[in-house]
Amino acid sequence: METTLRFSSDEPFFKGHYPDFPVTPGVMLIDRAVTAAKSMLGGDFVLKGIKKVKFSNPVFPGETVSLKVESRGKGEMSYSFSKDGRQCASGILYFDCGCLADDYPFDKSFLQHEMA
Repeated sequence: METTLRFSSDEPFFKGHYPDFPVTPGVMLIDRAVTAAKSMLGGDFVLKGIKKVKFSNPVFPGETVSLKVESRGKGEMSYSFSKDGRQCASGILYFDCGCLADDYPFDKSFLQHEMA
């Protein structure tokens, strides 16, 4: 899936991030990637982890960025943001879709605690 996003300079998070040099917070980029990935999965899936997160170019107020989200199977989704042919951010999202395999890249002991 590919889409474009634009963060208006009126967004409240720009006031504090950073007052003299506003930059879209990384958490806002990740939030948009998670929302897009969930819409692709087509259900109420729970984000269980994020890996290989990179922020390589800032996204400034008013800029348009492209978001690309791809399924890697077993609840794993890669995402990347780019503008003007340059990557801005990327990472891998892991969702609990009832299909977490033994090769899930995190310590799964916390899942046992949630079930107890």
